[in-house]
This record gives sequence, C-alpha cells and structure tokens, in this order.
Amino acid sequence: MYMTKQILAIGLLVLLGAAMGGAALAQTIETPPTRFGSIVTGVTSGADLITLVEGITNWLFVFLIVAAAIFIVLAGWQFVTGGGDPQQVSQARSKLLYAAIGIIVALLSRGLVLAISNLIS
Repeated sequence: MYMTKQILAIGLLVLLGAAMGGAALAQTIETPPTRFGSIVTGVTSGADLITLVEGITNWLFVFLIVAAAIFIVLAGWQFVTGGGDPQQVSQARSKLLYAAIGIIVALLSRGLVLAISNLIS
C-alpha cells in the first residue's frame, strides 16, 4: 500500500513537472528595457520609477509563483503520504492555503505597475 502511494506521488510530480515545463517553453521571452544608470543614481522621472517597480514586481512574481508551486507539491505529497492522519491533513491544507495566498499576491503585484503608471500619468 505504501509503495503504491509513492508511485502515485512520483507520477503526479512528473506530470506536474511536464506541465510546468511545457508552459515555460511556450512562453516568449521579452527583454524589458533596463536602465541601470537610473537605478544607481536614483529615479529621476516617472518612466524610471515605472521601470524600477516593473523590474521589482517581475522578480516578486516569479519568486511567489515558484514558491506556490513548491507548496502545492509539498501539500500534495503530504496528503498522499499522510495516511488519513488529521494533523497531516490539516498541515497539507494549510500549505495549500499559503500557496493560494502566494498566487493571489503574485497576481496583485502584476497590477501594481499599472496602478502606479496610471497615478503618474
């Protein structure tokens, strides 16, 4: 019984990895304009501020999505290997909740750039 749970968990991890890898390969890579001089010497215009905030939110978005994916995988693993233990199930649900919060914050960080650009212009 324990071995079938491990095989199922490994299969789910492989399936999740294949789905994430396929989605990552389907994305087009756009190189945003960088202005290292304005970041080093300070923000001198509204466009510089938008560029700075956009760079920060892009990094925040990637970090939060990766962390959420890790939490989802760990929660799934804990659900599968918990064996119906109420404490394990509760911890797995907490991890899923934290992953959902992370995804929501990541999506809100994308809207922050638009909100700031609307305020400035």
